[in-house]
Amino acid sequence: MGVHVAILGAGPAGCSCAFHLLRGGYSVTLIEAKAFPRVKVCGEFVSPAATSCLELLLSADELAALGARRVGMLAMEVGDRVLEWAMPSPAWVLSRRGLDHALLERVRDAGATVMQPVRVARVEYEDDGVRVMLADGSAVRADLVVHADGSGRHDPAGPTPVRPGVVGLKCHLRLPPHAVIKGLRMRAGRGAYVGFVGVEDGEATAALVASDRLLRRHKADRDALLRALWPAYDSAWRSSEWLACPVAGSGYIAPGHQRSFRIGNAAGAVEPVGGEGIGMALWAGMMLAQLLNTNDLPATHAEFARLYRARLRWRRPACRLASMALVRPRLVSAMMPLLSAMPGLTLRPWYALTGKPIAAQPSGFF
Repeated sequence: MGVHVAILGAGPAGCSCAFHLLRGGYSVTLIEAKAFPRVKVCGEFVSPAATSCLELLLSADELAALGARRVGMLAMEVGDRVLEWAMPSPAWVLSRRGLDHALLERVRDAGATVMQPVRVARVEYEDDGVRVMLADGSAVRADLVVHADGSGRHDPAGPTPVRPGVVGLKCHLRLPPHAVIKGLRMRAGRGAYVGFVGVEDGEATAALVASDRLLRRHKADRDALLRALWPAYDSAWRSSEWLACPVAGSGYIAPGHQRSFRIGNAAGAVEPVGGEGIGMALWAGMMLAQLLNTNDLPATHAEFARLYRARLRWRRPACRLASMALVRPRLVSAMMPLLSAMPGLTLRPWYALTGKPIAAQPSGFF
């Protein structure tokens, strides 16, 4: 029997890692706490930097059959002012409900053992392997464990820190014809920003990052908060419950044991602007699988850490600066004349800083 890897979490990071490990001849057990399909706090916009990673798991035709759309326009809104740009390269949008389920089925078909819904109680680390202890008292023995659960809570290094004083919020909307979302819309607000994309089945995603103070000011009424940011909003348009979660934020976190690896937000998190979260997750899972050398785990850790830190080097500050601007609508408004006059000096540097490809914009994208 070959090397057995236990992966905790079946989101984009875990499924990407499982898929590429299976192709490399590893045995994989994927353990996921939630039943799929499920909704999750996420902007549901996949960075153009991750297009190639995503299409290694699901082809463009398969994504389109799931209802995914390619978007190539960005609109920036503050108050009643709007600027629009063509993206230097397009992105995919698809709900996590659809994406995660499709990725998991692809990994299951590839030969992974899937345990779901199954909760992990703890992980015990030994010199010759790991023991993943499940909530029902049973255990999974493996040679290595990969933390792809968004936090790394079962790694000895501890969970990924979260940004104090802010919360991530998300719901789906079913919009009337006059309000249909085209492309990616980002809206700046004092103490919060919101991104909108149209996903499958005629729905749109509204994903917010807001300060706790602002949420308290609206007495935790998320509809009132969204209406304050977007006066045209009608709560009758909301087609799902609001979800909330902390906003992760950290540089690369080295695992606490040689037989433990961290990927996705469990390894390092960027501000949720521009689809970088899903993009980092897909890339990290693929890269770890390609680098893994069980005969020299220290070398694998060192090279993975080097590549992860390099990928975060410019993405983290670029995304952080973007978020800091978006919660200052007066600043965005003051910058609009410059942004409008020189659109080529705005998106292209952003794409370069965050590792997105810069290619000629094809026609036919929203």
